[in-house]
Amino acid sequence: MSERFEKCKLTTTCSLEEEIEEIKATFMEVDLGELQVEMENVNLENLSDVVRKKLDEWKETPLNIAVTGESGSGKSTMVNTLRGLKAADKESARVGVTETTMEPTPYPHPDNPSLKIWDLPGIGTLKFPAAEYVEKMECHKYDFFLIVSHTRFSENDLNLVKALTVLEKKFAFVRSKIDMDISNQMEDYGMPEDKVKEDVRGDISKYLQMEGIDNPSIFLVSCRQRITYEFADLVDYIWKNLSEMKGAAMVLSLKAVTENMLTAKTDILRKGITWAALRSSAKGAIPLFGLSMLVDVSIITEKIIDWKTDLGLDEKSLKHIAQEYNTTVDYLRQNIKSIISPEDIVPVIISQLEDTRWTTPLYMIGETIKFIFIPLGSAMSGISCYASTYVALQKILTLLSEDSHRVLQAAIAVRAANLF
Repeated sequence: MSERFEKCKLTTTCSLEEEIEEIKATFMEVDLGELQVEMENVNLENLSDVVRKKLDEWKETPLNIAVTGESGSGKSTMVNTLRGLKAADKESARVGVTETTMEPTPYPHPDNPSLKIWDLPGIGTLKFPAAEYVEKMECHKYDFFLIVSHTRFSENDLNLVKALTVLEKKFAFVRSKIDMDISNQMEDYGMPEDKVKEDVRGDISKYLQMEGIDNPSIFLVSCRQRITYEFADLVDYIWKNLSEMKGAAMVLSLKAVTENMLTAKTDILRKGITWAALRSSAKGAIPLFGLSMLVDVSIITEKIIDWKTDLGLDEKSLKHIAQEYNTTVDYLRQNIKSIISPEDIVPVIISQLEDTRWTTPLYMIGETIKFIFIPLGSAMSGISCYASTYVALQKILTLLSEDSHRVLQAAIAVRAANLF
C-alpha cells in the first residue's frame, strides 16, 4: 500500500478527500494503464465530472466525412443514408434530379452532432471546374472521402483520386444505384447479377490501378436498398480506417449494420467499464451504510439503458430494424434473453451485485468499520465497490451483446427467407 495509506491507518483524522486519494493510489498500484495518468489531478469535487467526461469523450470527438463526386451521382442520398435518414425526413439533405448542392454543406448525425457528413458540390460543373475543385472544397480538413459515381469511371473521378492521393487522404470509391445497373442489364441482356457486379467493379479497378492503386476500395451500393448490397461493408471500411477515437465515434453513432460493428461497439463500451466502476468506488467510500448499493444500482441502470440504445435493443432501434428487414418488433424481441423492460432491471442488478459483493468479506468489513474507523473502512468499501460494479457490468454487457447479435442474426434470416 502507499505511504499515505499507512499514515491513515495510524490516525483517525484523515478527511474524505484523503480517503479518495487512497482509493486512487490503490487503483494505481493495480495495473489499470491509462487510468493512472488520468487520475493524477482528480479530487473529490471533480471526480464525477472527470469520469463522465471520459465516458462521453467520443461524443466530443470531431469527425468529418466528405461525400463528393460528379453532379447527379447520388451524393445527397448517400449523406442521408449514412445519417439513417430518408429524403422526406425534416433534417435530410436535399435530393433532386439537378445539382442541389451549391456549397460544402455539413449535416450532423442525429445521434452525435460532432459527426458531420459533408455534402460537397459536384465536381466538373461550371461553378466548380475540376482544376479548382480541391482548393475550393478545402479538402485538407476532412477525415475521409467517399467518391460517389453512378456511371462509368470518369475523368473527374480520376482527378479526385489523384488529388486525394497527393494529400494522403483516406477514401473509398462508391458505385451508387447498383440496383438500377443490375435491373437494366438483366432486362436488356439477361446478364446475371454477379456478372454485372463483376464487370462494374472490374471497370473501376482498371482505371484506379492505372494510377498505381493496386488494391482499390470499391463498394457497390444502393441507398434505397441499404442492406442488400455492400453498404455495410463500406461502413466497416470507413471506421476501420479512422484513428481509434474517431473510429469509436463513428461506431457508437451509427446503427449497427454488421456483426463486425456490433462486436466493435461492445469492445468500445467494455473499455468504459473501468470508469463507470470508478464512480461506484468514490461513492462507496462515503460513510453511510447501504449508500454504495443504491449508487451502484443507479450507475448500472444508467449503463444498461445507454447500452441497450448503443447495441440496438431499445424500442426505437427494434422498430427501425423491423422496418428495414421486413419483420416485426415482437419477433425480434423474442431473441432478447436478458433484460427486457425497465422493471426487470433492478432485480437483475441487485442479484449481480450480491453475487460479487455481499459475499465478499472485504465489503462487509468495510461497510461495518467505516463508521468506527473511517479511513480504513472507507478505503476497503470503496475498493470492493469498484470490483463488484466492474464484474457486474462486465457480465451484463456480455448478455446484452449476445442479445444484439441474436437480434441482428434473426433479422437477416427473415430477410433471406423472404428472398426465396
